Amino acid sequence: MAQQPSAERSAGIGVLPLGIALAVTLLAAYGACWLVAASPYAAPFAHAWLQLFSAEPEGSIAQLIEGAIFSAVAAWFAALIFAPVYNLVARADRII
Repeated sequence: MAQQPSAERSAGIGVLPLGIALAVTLLAAYGACWLVAASPYAAPFAHAWLQLFSAEPEGSIAQLIEGAIFSAVAAWFAALIFAPVYNLVARADRII
């Protein structure tokens, strides 16, 4: 089978850019929800997201730190799984 020219091959998704993008996205979402939970206008919809990544009391600094760490860990875990699987499936789609 002849190798395709580089113009026809897609580069795929890199783990590093995907991990950075997911980490920034999850950290921003967690931070926004924490701000809502820590404010006097706390809404119930923010609390479930916060409890997903931390068991500390709602609105505490400890919750913000623990949640930020585990949000970043979850983002990198997702990137390490998603990028190779996507690249494999995208390559298989071109073959079939």
